[in-house]
Amino acid sequence: MNNGNIRRKTRVTAAVSLLLLAVLAVFAIGIGSVYLPPETVLRVLFRQVDPADPAYIIVWNMRLSRVIASVFGGAALSLSGLLLQILFQNPIADPYILGISSGARLAVGLMLLGGVMAGFHVTNPWILFLGALAGALAVMVLMLLFSARVRSVTTLLIVGIMVGYLCSALVGLLVAFSDDSSIADFTRWTMGSFGLMTWPKIYVLVLVCSVLFVLSFLLGKNLNALRMGESYAVTMGVNTKGLRVAIILISGLLTAVVTAFAGPVSFIGMSVPHICRMLLKTDDSRALIPSCVLCGGIFGVGCDLISRTIIAPNELAIGTVTAYVGVPIVLYLLMKKNKHD
Repeated sequence: MNNGNIRRKTRVTAAVSLLLLAVLAVFAIGIGSVYLPPETVLRVLFRQVDPADPAYIIVWNMRLSRVIASVFGGAALSLSGLLLQILFQNPIADPYILGISSGARLAVGLMLLGGVMAGFHVTNPWILFLGALAGALAVMVLMLLFSARVRSVTTLLIVGIMVGYLCSALVGLLVAFSDDSSIADFTRWTMGSFGLMTWPKIYVLVLVCSVLFVLSFLLGKNLNALRMGESYAVTMGVNTKGLRVAIILISGLLTAVVTAFAGPVSFIGMSVPHICRMLLKTDDSRALIPSCVLCGGIFGVGCDLISRTIIAPNELAIGTVTAYVGVPIVLYLLMKKNKHD
């Protein structure tokens, strides 16, 4: 497919995805213990309803923040997965499988569980965010060091899985020596949910993700060169070391900000990039990056809606839903691709 066709298909896909995302978001805002029809949701969003009206309170104080969090959370994780797949030249790389989310989980566990054992209790969401960031970046740097020494994709994946198991084992050790209250706090966090997002957290999530989305798109040309191999990228004048560092920072920040605020959310980073590749029929990063952002947002909102409605008034962990929805989609797409190949 030539560049002109790719650009046209990207624009059409982006327009359809944006429309679908808007419709799904309005629908998701209206769904809950009190149903709000789409026209009421739109009137509230455009502030054509009195602030004292129950519908206004439900939308602005309860549901809108959750929908925004699921949009940006899904978009961030899908973009992080795409960047890691390009960096490691690995189609199943994502923050969860390569241990990045586990690193963030261990860091938060050290603060929530280890902090209590040390005599202090961490509740500040900004401290949790910085801890998750440190844990995610530590694992990313470790994986990058291994990727420079190990040529086998399988070996690299095994290293990532082992790092994840090690982090989980350390968390288990912390749990064994923690009190019930601390374990309950940590368990609630590990369940993964976009439902506890406050507006200050939303502002941070939107700001960090928006900046990183733009930076990722600006790196699109260099990412295409890296996808062709490091030697080719060097001949094209790409600073491969600097690009690797940029990918580490962007992926780590995207993973950390979502994990810190919403808890571990698996499979979005692996599944959405594959869906976008199948839709666009291209590996061009400049087309895949915006598509992953939009499709990731749709995936995040859809899975969050399922998680809070399928067994209402109870709620499933968002990671459970993303796995159940994502696995069949990816398996179907990969089988379809193999049949065509």
